[in-house]
Amino acid sequence: NIGEYVHIGCTHRVVIGNDVLMGSKIYITDHNHGVYRGDECDSPDSLPADRRLTEGECVEIGDRCWIGEFVTILSGVTIGEGCIIGSHSTVTHDIPKNSIAVGSPAKVIKQWDKTSKKWLRV
Repeated sequence: NIGEYVHIGCTHRVVIGNDVLMGSKIYITDHNHGVYRGDECDSPDSLPADRRLTEGECVEIGDRCWIGEFVTILSGVTIGEGCIIGSHSTVTHDIPKNSIAVGSPAKVIKQWDKTSKKWLRV
């Protein structure tokens, strides 16, 4: 289920698993807009619309994930199956399966423990 105003910017590959619930106003991108390091940087004098799209890395969202409202998921991120990403989070790095992650940048705060069948603080 995908909520309203979800924007998926894809120049390479975005993979969304089965039974994923997405809130509204989510942004997922597998690329970057402009070059800001190295020898061939885009100038701040250039118009934003004229800055190059640069191919990033694949984004993968595993099965049975719940992505909260206003979440941003950046290039190269893998979110493992069974994860919950809290609203207003910015996911900048991989999130291991069966985790709850929140914040900007998103950090894992809990993981599912199969033995106790509880979410345990990390």
